[in-house]
This record gives sequence, C-alpha cells and structure tokens, in this order.
Amino acid sequence: MKITLSTIILSLGMLISNLYAQMPGNMSPPDFNAEKAAGIFEYDIEKVIKKLAIVDDSTKSKVAESLNQYNSKMYELSILHTATFQKLEADFDKNVQIAMRNRDRSQMNGVKAEIQRIIPPIRMQVLDEEKLLNAAMAGFLTEKQNKKWLKYQEGKKTY
Repeated sequence: MKITLSTIILSLGMLISNLYAQMPGNMSPPDFNAEKAAGIFEYDIEKVIKKLAIVDDSTKSKVAESLNQYNSKMYELSILHTATFQKLEADFDKNVQIAMRNRDRSQMNGVKAEIQRIIPPIRMQVLDEEKLLNAAMAGFLTEKQNKKWLKYQEGKKTY
C-alpha cells in the first residue's frame, strides 16, 4: 500500500511538472534583431572568392574591392541606425514580456507597427547598395560566376 501511494504521488508530481513546463507562459520569448530585419550584414570576402571559384587575380581584386565597398556601406548604415535598432529591440523585448505575462498578443500591435514603419526605409537603402554591388559584380564575373554569386547572395539573406 505504501509503495503504491508513493508511486501515485510521484507520478502525479511528474505529470504536473510536465504540464507546467508545456504551458505557453513558459515558452522563451522570440528574438528580434532589427539589424537583421533591415537586411544589414557583411560578406566574408575570402569565402565569396572561394565559393565563386575565382582564380584570376585581377577578378579577385575587383571582387574584394566591390565587397569592401559594400561592407563599409553596411557598416555605415549599421552605425547610423544603431540607436534606432537598440530602441526597437528594447521595445520589442519589453512588449513581448508584457504580452506573455498578460497572455495578450494585442500588446505587440504597437511595436509591430513601429517596426513596419522604421525598417522598410532602411531596407530600401540596403537594397540600393545591393543593386550597386550586383551591377559591379556582373561587370567582371563570368555568367556562371554571376549566377553562383546571385544564388549565394539569396542564401545569405535572412529577411
């Protein structure tokens, strides 16, 4: 009798702890990276050259120069909008915590609207720089290398 009662209590305790762990309030909050959402990232020049199988030294230097220019523009955009990104991320985290605590997703509407207002213009700046980079790359890459480049570029994008 004692063994059965202790087994039941132990099983019930495990069941309750498992149910508690599966409750939506215990989920980890989603991460939001404003810089990533805006599409700001930098290319690893050596990796790109290797991926595109570029052997010609003049083409390598042109690719490196173009990617350096692009990376520096992305760095400038990142620095220019750092305060905005930090504010968006802090607001997002704060509102996620409140929404999870209150179990009310409507809390997120304000920060979502703010993100949708701020991120697209920055993303357009990134896309403009990307177009310049692609035009430069198309000027000195072979057709096969350019296709590889565009495919590689699409794979790197996270938005």
